[in-house]
Amino acid sequence: MATQEFAEESDVLTEVEIQILQGLERLGGSYQQRNLWKYIGIDSKTGLPILARLEKRGLIARERVGGNKRGVYIVRLTEKAYRLLSKIHEETVEAFIVDFDALPNELRTLLSIPCVYCPYSDRCGVSFITPLTCNLLTKWLHNLRS
Repeated sequence: MATQEFAEESDVLTEVEIQILQGLERLGGSYQQRNLWKYIGIDSKTGLPILARLEKRGLIARERVGGNKRGVYIVRLTEKAYRLLSKIHEETVEAFIVDFDALPNELRTLLSIPCVYCPYSDRCGVSFITPLTCNLLTKWLHNLRS
């Protein structure tokens, strides 16, 4: 079921680290660090050490932009993070369905909608998380048309 590489990665990732990575993915892969905390639902005191660990592992990159004294940091997902998130998504779908290929095409399509396994579905449409701005849903719709 899970590849060895995924098992090793997930063993060292905490739930909050996964939430940050998935949140950045939903936000299009990058976001302002100072606004990320509100989106994830944690404070900066908790989040800053987590970002440092993710950066050290090569899962995110932080870039300072702007010229004022404080500066603004943009947090971006790396290719390594995208590969890991893809594996997490696959594992989540596999956890729901044992034999996905044996299902009718219509049901497979419905169960492949990212909303089915989205960790933010409880907040969707309540804040700035909406189907209109969801990067995962947009990618899924684009792939569906292809």
